[in-house]
Amino acid sequence: MSQLNKKINERRFIKRLSFAEKLQVIEYFKNGMKNKDLSEKYKVRHSAISKNHSQQRLNTTNTRKQ
Repeated sequence: MSQLNKKINERRFIKRLSFAEKLQVIEYFKNGMKNKDLSEKYKVRHSAISKNHSQQRLNTTNTRKQ
């Protein structure tokens, strides 16, 4: 389930980018996220995704405990 949520979030993130930015992001992931310029540029958006994802994870673990 969390894998599905992650994919949905990534799709939402990519939809907001222009075509040129999408190509850059694809290259960025292909190169193992080693490109410093791009990592600085997209850091905010990535952290927003991972923050949201970890929040969803926390929510699911909290409900399991109850």
